[in-house]
Amino acid sequence: MNTSTTPVAAVMTPKPVCARLDTPVKEIAETLTRRGISAVAVVDRRGLIAGVVSEFDLVRLLREDRRRHWWQRATAPPRTAKDVMSSPARTVAAGEPVCDVAARFTETGLRRLFVVADGRPVGVVARRDLIGMFSRPDIDIDHEVTTLLWKALQLGPERARAMVHDGVVTVAGRVERRSEIAAVTRLVEAVPGVIEVRNGLDFVWDDVA
Repeated sequence: MNTSTTPVAAVMTPKPVCARLDTPVKEIAETLTRRGISAVAVVDRRGLIAGVVSEFDLVRLLREDRRRHWWQRATAPPRTAKDVMSSPARTVAAGEPVCDVAARFTETGLRRLFVVADGRPVGVVARRDLIGMFSRPDIDIDHEVTTLLWKALQLGPERARAMVHDGVVTVAGRVERRSEIAAVTRLVEAVPGVIEVRNGLDFVWDDVA
């Protein structure tokens, strides 16, 4: 796995749960409980992320309500996402490298970050998603690498083959051009779960020298 090149979009959970600015707090609390999640993204009318409502925000609201008199609570209008959300939302771009996202988690202590593209939430990444990169089964890595070699470089098993053991991918075979060897390494490194690439490819034509 090359965490400097693997984008966070490769490990995120797509289609995050979102709420509108006017979504009632009660509805958000029910969503968190029912879906077993810890936060929702709050979006405006254009679909752009405006903030985040997390379990922490709701617990903080309970504390604030406790400090108010009963008649203040009785006459206050229902709270909405806009009233309790944390804003601006802390986000990462879909193309941001996993290593940079890991640094953000370390620096902030956050449990999750929403992933955005053009300002719109497209996924959510949690700390456990990054950890999961190290525990991906070899058979899944092998399947993705083999598919990648064929679709991206038209390298079938008669020209190149990959063997995976404990996340280490060994590539053997022969390609037409020497420049293809580096391309194979870059592509395989970006596959989630790959810890190291050992490229043993040979070449026919030297187009690099």
